[in-house]
Amino acid sequence: MNEEEPRAQVARITYAYVRWLLICLPTLLFVVTIVTALQQGELERSISAYYGGPVRDIFVGALFAIAACLVAYQGVGLLEDYALNGAGFYAVFVALVPTGFGKLMDELQRNPTPDGVTPADHVWFLRIALTSVLVLCLVLVVREVSTGNLRQLFVDLGSPLATWVNRSFLLLTALLLVGFLALAMWQLWSVPAAEVRMEGIAVGPVQLSIHHLAAIFMIASLAVAVLTNTWPFYVLRLKDLWRSGRFFYGVIFLLMTIGIAVPLVVARIFAPDHKVIFIEWWEIALFAIFWGLETRRLARIRDNKLEEPEPDRGPLKEPYRTTDGEQSSRA
Repeated sequence: MNEEEPRAQVARITYAYVRWLLICLPTLLFVVTIVTALQQGELERSISAYYGGPVRDIFVGALFAIAACLVAYQGVGLLEDYALNGAGFYAVFVALVPTGFGKLMDELQRNPTPDGVTPADHVWFLRIALTSVLVLCLVLVVREVSTGNLRQLFVDLGSPLATWVNRSFLLLTALLLVGFLALAMWQLWSVPAAEVRMEGIAVGPVQLSIHHLAAIFMIASLAVAVLTNTWPFYVLRLKDLWRSGRFFYGVIFLLMTIGIAVPLVVARIFAPDHKVIFIEWWEIALFAIFWGLETRRLARIRDNKLEEPEPDRGPLKEPYRTTDGEQSSRA
């Protein structure tokens, strides 16, 4: 037996486990929060509201594991990979800076924990943790530069429209990331530890905390990852999209964006105070469905059960991961 074959098999198994973990971990978080809500007789207004209760360990642990899987996953499409890395990065902020962080610190100041932890102690932990995550991300960026993946994101795609859209998206999202980090680090380090509240920014009458900004950017990144797997990155021929298994990805993207009205309407009818958690689970569930469908599609391709695995490329083009400096076609 070729010595490389067992290694290739291990790589395929590892790849499959990473994909399945990104289905199992959100499911675990959903089951725990629902069962806890049934046991307590009350549903929190957002997922991160469980940060202050008994579900905190599962909430933080699951989000960190999801973040690690999103970053570890390496797709052929570099734009999808870029979006998933961004979602993983923002997920860490969602986990460590919960909604209502300021109120939690105020409550901790009035009622210290039995072991004497103060708001300043908690904020110093947060400073160390988030700064360490930032340094780790910088290391990963340096690695992406050294491997050439970052350069490949900006290659000429052979179409002026596709190249312009791709580069504009990359620059815009990079600026948003830098701005988010500058704001978060400023609010984390610019005042005494006991006074840190991570209040974010005000957009008109709406106050968007660091947690809210991270959650919005995370969900937007996941939606972009879904979009790279359907039109306009693949030609709009419904027959080809259906046969390749990519038709429903466009539907899922629409549901994640325009369809956000659905959880809002449902919440307004049945639970007006729970709009946020309805939206959060709507978005997470849709991405998990997409990920499950794509995992099944890839398994069918591997087993030669899908006759037409890929439609033609569309008006927008995603740069693909290569090892020889040239853009390759998807395998």
